[in-house]
Amino acid sequence: MVGVIIITHNAIGEEMLKTAEQIVGRLLPSVSSIGIPGDIKPEQLAEYADLTHATIDRMDQGDGILIITDIFGATPNNLAQYFAEDHRVKIISGLNVSMLIRIINYSDQPLELLAKIGIVGGNKGITLEDDV
Repeated sequence: MVGVIIITHNAIGEEMLKTAEQIVGRLLPSVSSIGIPGDIKPEQLAEYADLTHATIDRMDQGDGILIITDIFGATPNNLAQYFAEDHRVKIISGLNVSMLIRIINYSDQPLELLAKIGIVGGNKGITLEDDV
């Protein structure tokens, strides 16, 4: 099974995951969430780098890792990119609840397909209500 790691600022990922799991009515297997403080100090970066590295190592069971981050180019995403090189990893940025719901519903799919499914779910969850 693909391991899923959510890396975001603060507890955004953890709370979004709880929400998605409540909506779907089941837990996402093989998932871990890391919250990086939004006001992280340079001297704290090594602690979260070690945590990210250890989590990727622990979650890699051979089927790959899907990492979801909140903002491309921000600290959570940069940590994911840095440590992903030694593993079979896909990284999606732009976390939203629709994305997580789709990933939960298709969590048995292979890594490459699960990443695409997550992106489609995230994109379809963004709409403009013109008639409001």
